[in-house]
Parts: sequence; C-alpha cells; structure tokens
Amino acid sequence: MEFLKKSAFFIFVVFILFLFIWALYLPKHDITKTLIKTIEEQKKLTDILLQEATFSENVGGVKYWEIKAKSSSLNKSTGVAAMEQTNGIFFKNNKPALKFISPLVTWNTINKNILLSDTLGFSVGSEQKARLLEKGGNQASTFILPQSQEGYYFKAKVLSWDINSQKIICSQGIYFQKGNVEGNAEKLQADVGLETVSILGNPCKIVIAGAPQGTIEAKDFLIDQTKNEISSIGKIILTADNLKLTAGKFLFKQKEAVAYFGNSVNITYDNASARGDQAAYNTKKQEISLMKNVSLLRKGSRLVGDKVIISLKNKTYKIIGKTKIVIPEEEIK
Repeated sequence: MEFLKKSAFFIFVVFILFLFIWALYLPKHDITKTLIKTIEEQKKLTDILLQEATFSENVGGVKYWEIKAKSSSLNKSTGVAAMEQTNGIFFKNNKPALKFISPLVTWNTINKNILLSDTLGFSVGSEQKARLLEKGGNQASTFILPQSQEGYYFKAKVLSWDINSQKIICSQGIYFQKGNVEGNAEKLQADVGLETVSILGNPCKIVIAGAPQGTIEAKDFLIDQTKNEISSIGKIILTADNLKLTAGKFLFKQKEAVAYFGNSVNITYDNASARGDQAAYNTKKQEISLMKNVSLLRKGSRLVGDKVIISLKNKTYKIIGKTKIVIPEEEIK
C-alpha cells in the first residue's frame, strides 16, 4: 500500500513538472489558474505543510537565492517544494542582485531548479517602478533594462532558473526596452544581475527611437549592460524607408547613438546599390557612412571611392574621396 502511495505521488509530481514545462514552451489561455489548481492538489499528498517559511540555496559558501513564502508544501521523497505568496532574492557574488515577487514558485531540491509564475522582478531600489507593470494587465512578459545606471525591472509570465547555468530564462511573448531601443523576442536569457542579456528570436527585431521608421533584424541579439552595447549574433538586416542594409556583424553603442556594421556590408537605396567592408549609422544625424573598399552602382555605372554617405533625412547619397567611374563598355560604343 505504501509503495502504491509513493508511486502515485511520484507520477503526480512528474505531472506537475510537465505542466510547468508546458507553461514555458506552449502557453495556453491561463497558466496561473492551472498552476494554482495543481498546487492545491499537491497539498493533499505532501509530507510537510509550512506557514511563513524561508527557503534558500547555499553551496560551498555561496548563496544563490532566498525565498520567503506565506505558505508552502514539501515532499521529502521527491524533493519538490511548492511555495505560495513569495518574496525572494537571487544573489550574485553573495550580494543581492535580483528581487522578485511571485504568487507561485516550485523548487526541485534534487535538480536544483526553480520555476516562478507571474513574477515581478527588479533590481535593488527599483520596486516602485516595477509596480507600475502590474497595471499592464495580461500582456506579454515585459523587461525594462537601464540605459545608464538606472535599475532594471520586469514582469514575466513564467520564469525559470537552475544552478548549472545560474541564469534566468523567460520564453514566449516578450517585449523589451533598453533606453531608446525596443523590440520583441521569443526568449530572453540573462544572469541574475541582468548584466549580460541574450534576446532570442526567429528572427528578433529591434527599433531605435529617433531613427527613421524601420527595424534592425537578426536571429539573436546580445545586450551588454556594463558596456551599454547591443550586438548581433549572425546576419543583420536593417530596413528604413526605401533603404535595405545587410551585414554579417552589428554593434550599437547606445551612448554614442551609433551603430557599426561589418563583415561585408551591402546597401540598396532608391535606384542605387553600394557595398563596402564597414559602415557606421549615426542615428541622431540619420546618416549612414559606408567605408573601405567602397563601390556605388547606379544606372549601370560603377563609382569607386573612399566613402559613401547616405542621408536618410535628406534622402540623398554622395561618394567622397578619390573617385573613379567605371562605365560599362557597351555604353562607350
């Protein structure tokens, strides 16, 4: 009888974990209601019920997190704890980095992973700003990242963390903003201090406010908060008005408001096309400078020079430096 009881509970716990994985990757109409119902059912099979309990993860003198829960349940056989009405902190280098509030949290003490539902997260001192996201209703997960020394804050439908990667992961329906840059993604992954943030999509698109209407598109973007930079992983495509730029490399220095492109840059604009090894896009001046091994093709003629400058504001382009015009042989005859 005892064996049957343990077997039934084991199957139920596996079902709980399946529901959380399902919530991460295939979200349905109301994840929270499903999790509440599941935790209520788990209480009937749990070994220990606790009120006003504190849980924490400490390994080798390193503290990873601490969670305070108004009520919680723990099964000693499976090592799964379910916590309700929680306040917690993730630590980085033994110092508080990410604070959070979540109505539902599960902790697998064996696999060392945590799953959080409807989480409000914020850096130390940013709780008041984070509370404003609560008024947003049932929208996509939202991450607000600082452009300078301002604190970060976010609202995540489902969030996960594990001790191996020591990263937080949020999937499905993500909106993010970093100063004058905003975009949408399928997945976000970051350290608990949100100093290095990976924005993943298929593709992922960002918009730079103040620049001409258009998008910058790549499979993935990497945000480096310490350097205040955004870079791409793989091919990049920029579209603005009737301009299209492709390159193998992208780096946006937010403080300078300049985006740099490399690894073979190709541009089409109006009835002309140009290529070069590198390009710089000044978003304030709305000007793109194409540099190194530059050529401009227009109406069958090719112009070679030191630099091509395209003004998106004035809708003009010009070639600068020593210029050579290459005319097709058939036009000379």
